[in-house]
Amino acid sequence: MTETTETSVAPWHPSQPHHALAEDVRWWLGTPAAFALFGRLALDQVAYREVAAAVDASGRFAQNFTDRGIRSGLWGPLLLFGDDADRRASAERLKRLHGEVRGTGRGHFAGERYSALNPALWKWVGTTSLLVFYTGYVTTYGRALDPEQREVVYATILHLVDFDLPSEQARIPATAVEAEAYYDAVAATELADNEFLQWAHRRFDALPMPTLFGPHWLHRLMTPAWRLATPVLGRPAKVCAEGAAHPRMRELLGTPDTRRRRAELRLYLALVRLARRALPRRLLLDPLAYNRYRYERLRALYEKPQLSSFAARG
Repeated sequence: MTETTETSVAPWHPSQPHHALAEDVRWWLGTPAAFALFGRLALDQVAYREVAAAVDASGRFAQNFTDRGIRSGLWGPLLLFGDDADRRASAERLKRLHGEVRGTGRGHFAGERYSALNPALWKWVGTTSLLVFYTGYVTTYGRALDPEQREVVYATILHLVDFDLPSEQARIPATAVEAEAYYDAVAATELADNEFLQWAHRRFDALPMPTLFGPHWLHRLMTPAWRLATPVLGRPAKVCAEGAAHPRMRELLGTPDTRRRRAELRLYLALVRLARRALPRRLLLDPLAYNRYRYERLRALYEKPQLSSFAARG
């Protein structure tokens, strides 16, 4: 974690301007639906050939694409809403595990050398991971946000996502404007079509039955219903992520842009906003995020009657 993040005041602290917006952004990161609806944006990571070579060589996506996505989703709450010691431990474990990802590509990526700790790759993966949540929030609420507020959204997420490598070349951009300029530059120079990108794009439309939880017999029993349900249940995620994608990614993936598609996107976004207003936190938040939410509310109750000074009254 960066020293700046550890010592700075959180953007959602009541002393900070736009703290209510920052608070809302913080719990957006704790909402599984945010990752589910916009996680497909992370396809931009494997439009970078060296990243595609690495994940293709690992074989974990091919083994069970859905399980790999669930594991990625479960990392978020550990890194964002655990206590400080657990967050640091999770961040260090993530770096250690990525340190093992190095080698030479195979098949379509034969001869392509890769290392997850290459500062350029770490910066790209880290920045695009942050932008999944930033882009999702701005896409959902963008009409009500001015440029200053968009920077608050970005700064809030950056405050939470604080596990850079000790290298300036790997450092995630400090502002939304810088992040967008960085993305545009990478999109123009590095992002290109490749076999893994197209394979992953297709797999999102035919996700395999997850197998991380429950016995094997139950997976087999549920597979027919899963295959029927996933095209319908996955439609909002497809439309939201593709509608929010960078123009270069829309070009690479052949994303349609029709009046009907835009209307469908507006409908899903309106439903997201309604759900976040109407539903209780316990239904919206990941259990670890909800645990943090409850803890902070209880802490505030204990702090409220406390004195602001022990000095003798004059």
